[in-house]
Amino acid sequence: EARREWLRQGLAGTSLQLDARDESEIDLVMTLIVSYFDIVRKNLRDGLPKAVMHLMVNQAKDKLQVELLRQLYREDLLAQVFSEKPDVTQQREAARGMAEALTRALTVLNEVHSVHEA
Repeated sequence: EARREWLRQGLAGTSLQLDARDESEIDLVMTLIVSYFDIVRKNLRDGLPKAVMHLMVNQAKDKLQVELLRQLYREDLLAQVFSEKPDVTQQREAARGMAEALTRALTVLNEVHSVHEA
């Protein structure tokens, strides 16, 4: 109702006269504008804390990543970080030996097969 009164006061100094249809259309437009601004206000109220937290979390994550990498690549830890446990080395060597033996066995089988076909 305050909007209608505000509109009437604005039109009082002019020669414009509004009929009932004009007033209802103006009321509808004003209601839609108010609704739109309420939605925008709500979206800002909901989105602003999320944006702030997103920025804070990303900044903390970046700083933490830099610090972790700095600690990981310290000169005194490089040898320890890139060293291999003895049992893993033994398993890797055993697997390499097995792969070589299987390759030789496959070569022998292929030779036997080609001789047998001829």
